[in-house]
Amino acid sequence: MSHKIRLSLEETYLLADKMAQTRNKKLSRRLLAVSLRHFGYKVKEISPIVGASERTVSKWLGLFLEGSFDALLEQHYSPDKGSVLQPHQGAIKAFWQAKPNATLQELQQWLASECGVEVEYSWLFRYLERHGLGKENS
Repeated sequence: MSHKIRLSLEETYLLADKMAQTRNKKLSRRLLAVSLRHFGYKVKEISPIVGASERTVSKWLGLFLEGSFDALLEQHYSPDKGSVLQPHQGAIKAFWQAKPNATLQELQQWLASECGVEVEYSWLFRYLERHGLGKENS
């Protein structure tokens, strides 16, 4: 779904103010996505810039179109929500030990085929870093 964003001059100034004031990295990415879409970038071009999937970017743009900045900047994160990778942390460590020369892409493919878990490359990288599961920690 293609979400066209045409901001008025007032909305453009409001967006610039919100981008300058926001200290939350996740919310900054959402605002940047709206800005880029306003300037004519396609969702598939915005996705790698903001580090989110095309589906996520489309979701953000839809939130903005439905409820403006309030809807876009409302966080929908559950504090007790666990990662789909959490049950597989031991298997990830074992994978790195068994295949020390494997790439992150190979781990990603292994997770999909052996564990039935499909995750984006960039998300997997950040997850491994955040939880100390990188190759160097195995």
